[in-house]
Amino acid sequence: MTRLTRRTFIAWVPPLLAATQVPAWAAPASDLELIASQKGEPAIVKLYRQLERLTSTMTLMTTGAHPDDEPSGMLAALRHVYGIHPVLYCITRGEGGQNAIGPERGSVLGVLRTREMTEASRALDASLAFGSQGHNDHMHDFGFSKDPNATIDRWGRDRVIERMTWAVRQYKPDVIMNCFLDVGGQHGHHRAANVATFIVAELSGNEAEFPEQIAAGLQPWTVPKIYQPAWGGGGGVYDDETPPPPTTLVIKAPERDPISGATFPQMGEWSRSCHLTQGMGRWRPDPQTEWPINLSWTADGQGGRQESDIRDGVLATLGQIAELDGMPARGAEALRTAQGLIDEAVADYGDPVSVKAKLVEIAKALGEARAQLPAELKNNAAHRLDRKIKETDLALATAAGLNIRAFTEGADLRPGADILVKTIVDGPQGIAVDSVEVIARDGISGGANGEDGISVSVDGDAALTNPLTGQFDPLGGNGDAFLRLTATIDGHKVVLDIDLEDALRVLPEASLELKPDAVVFNTETEIVPVKMTAVVSGATTADLDFQLPEGWTITATGDTGSEAGTFELAPPADLGTTRITIAPKLLEKQAYAINVFTYPHIGRSVVPTEVAVPVQSVGAVIPEGRIGYIGGGNDNVATWLVRLGVELAELTPSDMESGAYRDLDTLVVGIFSFGRRPDLVAALPGVHEWVRNGGHLVTLYHRPSDGWDVATVPLAPLTIGSPSIRYRVTDAHAVVNVLEPDHPLLNYPNTITETDWANWDKERGLYFASEWDEVYVPLLAMSDAGEEPLTGSLLSAEIGEGRHTHTSLVLHHQLDKLTPGAFRLMANLIQPAKRPG
Repeated sequence: MTRLTRRTFIAWVPPLLAATQVPAWAAPASDLELIASQKGEPAIVKLYRQLERLTSTMTLMTTGAHPDDEPSGMLAALRHVYGIHPVLYCITRGEGGQNAIGPERGSVLGVLRTREMTEASRALDASLAFGSQGHNDHMHDFGFSKDPNATIDRWGRDRVIERMTWAVRQYKPDVIMNCFLDVGGQHGHHRAANVATFIVAELSGNEAEFPEQIAAGLQPWTVPKIYQPAWGGGGGVYDDETPPPPTTLVIKAPERDPISGATFPQMGEWSRSCHLTQGMGRWRPDPQTEWPINLSWTADGQGGRQESDIRDGVLATLGQIAELDGMPARGAEALRTAQGLIDEAVADYGDPVSVKAKLVEIAKALGEARAQLPAELKNNAAHRLDRKIKETDLALATAAGLNIRAFTEGADLRPGADILVKTIVDGPQGIAVDSVEVIARDGISGGANGEDGISVSVDGDAALTNPLTGQFDPLGGNGDAFLRLTATIDGHKVVLDIDLEDALRVLPEASLELKPDAVVFNTETEIVPVKMTAVVSGATTADLDFQLPEGWTITATGDTGSEAGTFELAPPADLGTTRITIAPKLLEKQAYAINVFTYPHIGRSVVPTEVAVPVQSVGAVIPEGRIGYIGGGNDNVATWLVRLGVELAELTPSDMESGAYRDLDTLVVGIFSFGRRPDLVAALPGVHEWVRNGGHLVTLYHRPSDGWDVATVPLAPLTIGSPSIRYRVTDAHAVVNVLEPDHPLLNYPNTITETDWANWDKERGLYFASEWDEVYVPLLAMSDAGEEPLTGSLLSAEIGEGRHTHTSLVLHHQLDKLTPGAFRLMANLIQPAKRPG
C-alpha cells in the first residue's frame, strides 16, 4: 500500500521502445490540453455532475441510424434534470455521409464520425454502442434510402435485429426513444432504426431468441416502454407525409441549468457541435423547456396511454428498488439510507468535505444492498446498483481531491512489442493507493506495477486495434487497455477505471503508402505507364508483392531495397474497359496503410486500412479547349480530370480576383464552392459576363445552404429543390430517360448511351433543381420506383454566346468510385460553349 502526499508520482520514467521503428503518434496530453481540461471543468462542477448521476437508477436508450441522429437537447434535460443514464445506440458509422471539414471519405470518414459520436456522447454523459462492427461490415451507411424494409434487408435483417437485441440485453434500458418516425418522406435509414426497435422489443425478453447471447452471459430483457417523437421531421431535407403521433407525455425542464446557466438546447449543442463533419453546432438563444413525445409501445400492452412523467412505471430511484417485493429488510433499509444521503449530498454539493463523508456512507449502503440482493431480483436491479457503486466511487474520488493520469509515452505498438503505462496520482494525505493494474483485451497483457510503471506486452499474433470502437462509457474503462486503480478513502475502497490519455493501439508490423490510391487509364488517349510511389515503414520495398493479374506489369524504376521506391504500372495491350484491384502483400501479409488525422474536437485518430488500389480503364474522348476548375475542397473532381488527361487550370482566389478565368473556355465549379469560396462569389458578375461572351460555366451539385443564391449564382433563376427527399433519386440503378437525345452535352465528344448509366454507386443524385427559367433545358428524367419522374438532374441553358450547365448528379462520387460512364459524361460537360473551328 502506498501512502499519498500531495503531488506523489507513481511510474515516472520513459517507456520502453518497440523493437521496430514506428512513428511517434501516441502521446500523453500536452500541457495546454491539461490546462484546458482543468479550466473547462472545475472540480466543483465535476462533483455536481457526478452527484446528479446518483439521483436516478433509470436508463434510456435512443435508437438511431447514424451519428448525429440523437435528440441532444432533450437528452441533456433528461440527464441533468432527471438524472437518467442515456445510452445512444447507432446502427451505422455514418461513412456514407458528407465531410464538411476535410478530405476523409468512406471507411476513414466512418472512423472520424465514430470519434465525433464518442465526443458527442461524452458531452451528454451518455454511454454509446454501435451496431456496425468494422470497415467491411454490411451494416454501413450507404447514403440514402426511402424504404425502411429495403434498408434493413440490405443491411441484413437478422444481423440488424441480433445486434440491437444484444445492446438491449447489455444495457437493459427502462425506456427506448426512437430518434425518428417511420413515416413517408423520412430517410429510409431513420425509418429502419424505428422499425427494428419495435421488432427487438417483441423478442429481447425471450431467451430462445439469439441463445448464443444468453450463453455468453447476457440475460433476457423486456423493454418496458418505447417512445417516439410527437413532433414532425419535415424541413430542408425531409418531408413528413403523415402527421406525428399524438402527445401522451411532455418532457419538462426549467429554462436553464442551475450550474452552467445554459439552456438545455444550448447544452445539447455542446454535444451537437462535435458533429462538425455534418456542419452541426449553432447558437440557440431561445430556451426550450418542453419536448412532446408519444408512448407508442409498452410491454403490458398499454401503449398510447397518457403519462405525467417519463419515470412512471419504472425503477427510477434507489428508494423504489427498496420497495420491491422480495427485497430483504437490511437491503431495503440500506437503499433508503443511500437515497436520503444522495438527496443531502446534492443539496450540499458546494461543501466537498461534507459531501465526501456522505459519499462514504452512500458507498457502504450500496455495498450492503448489493450483497443483500436476492437472486430473483438481480436481473432487474443488480445492474442499477452496480452502476451506482461505480458512480459513487468516482464522485468520492472527486470530493476527496484525487486526480489521476494514465498514459504511455512513445510509439504505437506492433505485435510482439511492449511499452510502459505510466501513472500520476495527485491527492491529499490520508488516501492510500492499494493497487494499480492494466486491464486489456485479448492479446495484450499487463504486468506488475513497478517503480517504472506497468509493462504492457502485445502478443505476436494479437489482433490489430479496430479504430471503429464498439462501445464507450463515460465512467471509464474504454479502449484496448485502461488503468484500474484501487484506493482507500476514509476507510472505503474505491475502484476507478481510468482511460489512457491517448489510446493504446496495436498496428501492423509494417505499413505501406501506395500512391496514387486509384488509377484511371483512358483508352482514348495514348496509354503510358502510370508512375506509382511506395513508402514502406517497418520493411522495404523489396518485401512487396503486388500480385497483378496476367498481362499487367509493375516495374521498379529504382532501388527496391529501401523504404521508398517508384514503380511504373502498365496495362496489357488489349486493355478495353476493365477493372482490377491492386492489393499488395507486405512481408507476405495483407498490406496496410496507416491514415492519421487530427482535429481539435476529436483529437488524433490512427486508422489502419487494407491497401487496395482500384484501377479502371475508360474510353473518354477529351474535348479541345482550355478548362478551369474552382474547388471548395470537398471533392476530387480536379484530380480525376487531370488523371483522365485533361489539361486543367485550378483557379486560386488571386486568379479569380485578377480575372484569369477570362482566358478559359470552360469553368467547372466544384461541390459546395459557392458557400466556401468568397472569391468566387465576389467574381460572379465578371463570370456572368464571361459566360455571355462565350464561356461555358458548369456548376456541380450544391445544396441550398451552400451559398446557392437564386438571385446571384445562376445566370437565370434556378431553384434547388427542398426538402431534398422530394428531389433526389436514391436508386443508383434507376432508369435514365434522355429528354434531348440530340443535345451536344450528350453527344460530343462522346455519345452517352445506356451503358454509361450502368454500375453507378450509392445513388443517381440529390438536390435536383425544382424550378428553373425556361431558358434552361432539362436533358434527363429519372425517378425512384413508384415516384413521378424528376427532370432537374441536368439542365443547360444558352446564355448570350455562352452556356450555363448545372447538374445534381453525384458525378464527384462516381468519379471517386471509378464509374466509367461518369468519366465520359464529365468529359462532355467540360466542352466549350463553342466548338473549335
